[in-house]
Amino acid sequence: MAPIWLAKLASSAATQQLFSRETETASSDPTSTAGSMALQWRQPAGILDVLLLVGAPVVRCAIAQLAGRIVTPVAFSFGWVGYAVSVVLSSFGDGRLMPESETSLMVVDTNSGHGRTTSTWVIGRLFRDFNDRLMESMKDEEPHISSDVSEVQTLGSASEKEEKIVTKRKPFEGLRVTVFEVEENPPTPHGVPTLDWVWYSGCVVIIVQLGIAAVPWVANGRWDTFLVTAAGNLFSLIGGSIPQWRREKWACPKNGSKDHIIITEGNGSRSAMVILGKKDVGLKFEVLARSTRLAPATLSTKLVTSLLAVLWILLLITVAGIVEDTWSTTDLLGIGLLGSIQNLIAAGVHRSPAALGIHIREVDTIRARFVAETLKEVEHKYPRVGTSLLDIFFPGSMRIKEENTEDITFWRAALERRLAKNKHGIRLDRLPPAAQQEKLPR
Repeated sequence: MAPIWLAKLASSAATQQLFSRETETASSDPTSTAGSMALQWRQPAGILDVLLLVGAPVVRCAIAQLAGRIVTPVAFSFGWVGYAVSVVLSSFGDGRLMPESETSLMVVDTNSGHGRTTSTWVIGRLFRDFNDRLMESMKDEEPHISSDVSEVQTLGSASEKEEKIVTKRKPFEGLRVTVFEVEENPPTPHGVPTLDWVWYSGCVVIIVQLGIAAVPWVANGRWDTFLVTAAGNLFSLIGGSIPQWRREKWACPKNGSKDHIIITEGNGSRSAMVILGKKDVGLKFEVLARSTRLAPATLSTKLVTSLLAVLWILLLITVAGIVEDTWSTTDLLGIGLLGSIQNLIAAGVHRSPAALGIHIREVDTIRARFVAETLKEVEHKYPRVGTSLLDIFFPGSMRIKEENTEDITFWRAALERRLAKNKHGIRLDRLPPAAQQEKLPR
């Protein structure tokens, strides 16, 4: 035990006052570790100008998601300064504003049989949102059954499982083909998105940001927060509403085609989209897939992006000067955080095809335990679509048992139909011999 005199000294009023003064001095002294940390949290303006440079990819994806109307409501947030500088480099470089899709897809024209790989943003998001919903519906299905397992083994194992498993699970699907058709009378023209809650959320967040920024102005006459917020949202609306965004997003003819197209990730994927074309209606997806109609950034686009980059840098300098008022800097941090949340949600949220400017409706779903069964049913209902998928899901050719005469007859007729002469002419690998060519009428 400590001596009695030491305990009395430690508990005395003078000692406690001395220690309290040292603690207050440490917390208020900016040269100490605790003091510098406390000062940063009380006046966080120093980090605010740095945050405006972080998050440019999120801003770009948010604009790509919402672009399509005259106004693109992407709220002022962290990352806009970095984005403004990067978009100037893009406009003077490859001339493109739209980002590429996260995944690479295959787009196949079922009439010509030509397939191409695409990373176009709209097609990528269309398939991503569709495929994610499909995978969610497949999560409670039975385990995969290999095609090497015989039918007797399969039935036997299934009967054994029925005795042990109480809950019934969905049958396994080797491949699901979902068929869509182009809408003839969509709510908005093809290539123009419908307005959904994601679009309206940008408008709501901008209004809320301006309301928050007005509080310091009304309370103590500090209008700098409102100035920065209003200028930031104005620059955001101008930068996201450049017409170049709309031209790039749907860089294809809008008069449609009678040819059907297939969108899939390729061999190994468990899903495929088939869009039934209609003459003079809808988008030409085979052109959109390669962006062959994409024009580089115009002179006006380069001038606007350059001017906006300068204005954003000036705004950054203005924000860096707001250091003495804790209320203003805290409000700006909250405003920027709110805008970043809106940008992040808009950039990654799932949307309907109509909100992407693609007006289609689901008309049929074909599924089976094995891929070959699905392709046979697809070809039976939609000639030349199943055979177009053969080369994708069976690149080494699909094989059939010799005793299965029904399938042999079916696929022989399907391939003959596929290889027959069509509106494009005769296939080079099906040209008649030279002797027969001379006898053909001219």
